Formats: sequence, structure tokens, C-alpha cells
Amino acid sequence: MRAASLGHGGRGLRRACTHLGAALAAATLLAACAPREAELGLTLFEDVTAASGLGAYRGMSYGAAWGDFDADGRPDLYLTHHWNDAQLWRNLGGGRFADVTAQVLAPEQVGGDKHGAVWADFDNDGRLDLVQLTGAVLGRGAEPKRLFRQDAAGRLRDVAAELGVDNPEGRTRMPLWIDLDADGRLDLFQGAEARLDERTPPRLFQQGAASFTPADFALPLRVLGSPFCIVTELSGDDRPELVCRLLGQGAVQVFDLSSLPARSLERLPQTAFEDAAAADFDGDGRIDLLLARRNAPGTVALAQPAPQTVLASLWLERQALGQPAGFELRAAGPLQVQVATPAGVALGPQDIGLGAQAQAPAALRFEVRPELGALVEPVPGAQAALRVGFTPPDRWSVRVTAPAAALAGPPPRAQHVQLRIEAAAAVTALAAVGAQADEAAPLRLFMNRGDGPMSEEGERRGVNRRALAGMNVVAADFDNDMHVDIFVLASGVVGRHDNLLLLNDGRGHFRPVRAAGGAGGSGPGVGDAVTTVDFDGDGRLDLLIAYGHSMGRSAGLPSDDGHYQLLRNVAANGNHWLLIDLEGTRSNRDGIGAVVRVTAGGRTQVRVQDGGVHHRAQNHARLHFGLARHAQADQITVHWPSGAVQQLSAVAANQVLRVREPEAR
Repeated sequence: MRAASLGHGGRGLRRACTHLGAALAAATLLAACAPREAELGLTLFEDVTAASGLGAYRGMSYGAAWGDFDADGRPDLYLTHHWNDAQLWRNLGGGRFADVTAQVLAPEQVGGDKHGAVWADFDNDGRLDLVQLTGAVLGRGAEPKRLFRQDAAGRLRDVAAELGVDNPEGRTRMPLWIDLDADGRLDLFQGAEARLDERTPPRLFQQGAASFTPADFALPLRVLGSPFCIVTELSGDDRPELVCRLLGQGAVQVFDLSSLPARSLERLPQTAFEDAAAADFDGDGRIDLLLARRNAPGTVALAQPAPQTVLASLWLERQALGQPAGFELRAAGPLQVQVATPAGVALGPQDIGLGAQAQAPAALRFEVRPELGALVEPVPGAQAALRVGFTPPDRWSVRVTAPAAALAGPPPRAQHVQLRIEAAAAVTALAAVGAQADEAAPLRLFMNRGDGPMSEEGERRGVNRRALAGMNVVAADFDNDMHVDIFVLASGVVGRHDNLLLLNDGRGHFRPVRAAGGAGGSGPGVGDAVTTVDFDGDGRLDLLIAYGHSMGRSAGLPSDDGHYQLLRNVAANGNHWLLIDLEGTRSNRDGIGAVVRVTAGGRTQVRVQDGGVHHRAQNHARLHFGLARHAQADQITVHWPSGAVQQLSAVAANQVLRVREPEAR
């Protein structure tokens, strides 16, 4: 008998067990009906944010970037903070960080509409440099991008304009360094969204002897918007490919970089996703791909980060004109309300009506008391209108309508209103009025079977036992048992959800860990990005999570309470490990694009030096291998981007190993 397939959230398996479990005693069915969905009760992480010194910041974020900029062997941390001033934190050791921004960056270099940032030694001088991408002033203006070259004194100086990569009109998101033409010099891809005025400046720059040259032809994207790409190796030839997220009418595009222009490979279906993690999940030597996904929330998005706090985002597009939109809640006493709209959307106190008389408040931050009375429904299409009212004994109603003028204007042709409500007592019965979609979407796990399309096996491999809205993802061996695990940062557009940790059973099947092993997350903020790093040098991979997501519907009030969380890995299983730093000579200095295989105890693991880049964030690029109970790596093989192949034997475990590419003969 063939076992029932595991449906979304395990529903298919539960139905099979209900109907068949009493009648059949087949071992396979009983195993399937056993507690496969039970969460593992393990603690892998502890929150050390306060002790590290990183816990004071509150506000927007745009990921994080790890890199050892001072070359002391400890990874340091750059935080863009989006529209707030960026910070550079030096790792002092002992779990402590110090803000050295003023010592390294000029004051005029830390502001602006900052998006993704990435460390890399682009000029091969042995010092890490930093690229910082920016927006384009609401998608229609200009803001130069920054390329900070590190000088001998350890300061970062912006050389983007003199090297030709300042790209002021680019609506850029996440950078990526990759040596496209295998000349030993890193080229720069500036991931970007299409401008609202349809002007599309170059996003790809090839590095020459003294500067960069626009080279969009080398990466023929099917659409005008691609916010990020990742480096991986899917074809089994030990040469890198790119996986790019597409916006608009596309979803994903895979590029073979063996010749230029890059050739598109039909390895994946057109599946929308938020982030991607590439790893060999089943130990067969081929790189697989996990896509984190979530659905759009609909007209109304709600979050309750604290018992007395409500966050709401209402997004009324043209088709919503005249339809009710808003929410209701129950709470005793008055409400403190703050109203905000994105830049370019006009809404003032005169557009707000409180109670039975539709009284206008004096400002966009106001108190509304029960005695003002019931809500007056807004008039559709008349003006930007927000109404708040009270019905005894404790029911509050909020309604919003969109004016025809707002929907007839320039893109995005929508009315967007955000509210933060603080009640005098705990809020209950919070419910949307109007379209509210389930933001949870299944993860998709594509297994690599060699040539041809990859096989989607997420359901049967257990990654969807809990439905969630996947915002960001990393894949790493968190328990050093030689099997790659998965961590998914989950979030709605206005409030964070519980994160998900999936442990690999060694065969590419996954079990969830209760409360994400200590990294479950709760409280205020909007999930932005997660990064991996061994910040304390103990050979166990730690996590840094950013909770100030501030793009699109989350801009403004929901991300004002954003912060960062540093989670130390405390897995105490005695497993061994190996960390590898690459140093290219013929290849680029960072070895980006190299494929590294480590064999221990008859099992071979594979990693691609991808620079640590994924959506909005950069993991520390140092390669990590768990070795379980093996005290050495029997063999290490490095396939360098130059084509050189290097082997090392009998390498002791529990060390940071620097592997230098052999010089050309």
C-alpha cells in the first residue's frame, strides 16, 4: 500500500490516519501515523542581545552585513537602519560589540534611503570594502550608491562615483559580488526594482583594470525588476550559477555563467518567493534550493504586538473604491490613536471623523473617548476619510475609504493608511472588515536530481508541517551533525510571527523544533532578515535577526519598534566542526564562486562560497562544516573560480582554516 501524501500542514496524513489507523497494522502506516508532527523539544539558542551591546536601537532596518573589516579574525557587523543613520559595530570578543561608526565612516556617509549592503575585497588588496545600495527617492528621483574602499588606516572612503558605480537613478535593493568573466576581479550586480517612471539604469557593472563598466547585456533578465540574486552551483560542474528573484510578470530566473551573455536555465518553475537558501539538504553532493514564501495580506493587515496595542495597515486600490475597509476591536476606556501615511499620500486631521458628529482631531495623534459615540460611515470617493466610533459596552469600529483622486493619480494608485492604537485595557476580538488574506504560504523545497528541472518535495520532506508567512531564510548545520538545517524568519507585513527551525534527520527530511529552539520570536517589530555567523568563535553558528522591516506596507509605524536580536548557539552535543576562509590568488581574493567539499567519516559535504548574500542580508562568508564525532576532515577539495583544484588531507577539526589558492605555475 502506498502511504498517503502529507498535505499542507499535515492535513492529508491526519485524514489517512483517522480513516485507516484502526483497520491496518502495516508498519509503514503506523510509522506515518506516529507523532511525525511532534515538535522537538531542544534549546539551541539563547538571547544575548543586551549583553552584546546591540540592544539599544529601535527603528527601521534593512538586513545586516557581517564581515571582518579589521582582519582580527572576529566578524564585525554593519547595520544600515534604512532611513536612519547606519552603524558599524566592531566585535571586541567575549560576546561584546562597540560602535566604531564615527572612527570609520564620515558623518555624511551614514544617512539616506539605504537598502542592502555587502562586504567584499573587491580590489584584492587584503582589506574588506563595503558596498551600500540606496533607493531612488520614491522610485522617481536620484540618490547615489556608495562603494566604500577601505584604506590602510582602516577608514572607509566612498569611491562609487570615481569608479563608475554610483548609479544615481537606480532604485536598488541588494548588491551581489561575482566574477562573471573569471578574470580574478569581482563584478557588481545591483539588484533593483523597476523605477515608477520606467527609466531603467544599468544594474550590472564589470570591473576592469581601473574602473567599472555597465554590462547589462551580460545578465539578460526577463523583467526590469530583480531585487536580489544568490550565487550557487546547480549543474554539477563546480562552476557557479545565479538564482535571481524577479518582480512583475516573472518570478525566478537561473543563469549559467560559463559564458557571457549568461544563458538562462529552465531548472525551476515560475514560483513567487521572498528569499532563497541553497544547500545540499539530502547529502547526495548536489545543491538543492529552499524558497521562503508568503501571500499578500489583502486590503486589511492587522497585528497585536502587545495586549493593549494594535497595528493596522489599510491598502485600498482602485477596485476597493466604495467597499468597506477597516477593523473592529473590543477594549474598555479611551483609545490613543496615531495615524500615518507613506510619503506622497496626503491625509490630514480634516480627513478624520471621530464619533457620531465626525469631529476632526487637532493632529494625526489623538485620543478618542467612548462618549463621542458611534461611527459615521465614510462617504466613498468623497475624500480621504478615516472614521472611528464606539458602541457600548466596549466595541470600537474603524473605517477607511479611498478618494477617487488618490486612485486616479500616479502609481501606485492606492490609498494607504496606517494606525497605531494604544488602549487603556487589553484588546480582544480584533477582526478585519473587508478583505484580509492569509499571509501563510507553503515553503517550496526543490531537490536537485542532476540535469533538467528540479523536483519540488517540500510536503513529503516535512518543511510544511507548520503554516507560516516566510520572510527570510538561512540554511546551516546548527547542531554540527553534518546535516544542513533550515531557519525561517516568519512575519506578516505589519507584525512579526513565530519563527521556524527545522532540523535535518540526515536523509533530507525535517522536524520542527519547539519555539524555534529559543529563536521563536515574539513582541513588536516586523520581520526583516536573518543572518548566520559564529560571532564568538566556538564553532557553532549563531543568528542575528532584524525586526525593523520597512519596505512597502510596513514602512512607518509597524517598523518604528524594530530592533535586532543576537542569538548565541548553545547546542551542547560535543560535535566537532571546521571553519574555512578562502584566499584567492588567481581567483578573486574572497574566492566567491568557489565550490568546497569536505569529507569526514565517509560522508562528503559541499558548500559554495557565495559571499553570504541573500535577500536584504549578508551572512558571514566564512564557510562552516559540522563534523559530528569526527576529529578531522579526511579530505578537503576546493574548486577555485580560476579552474584550479586544490586538495588537503587529514585536517584537524575545531579550527578556523585559511586555504590559499596555489599561485599560477
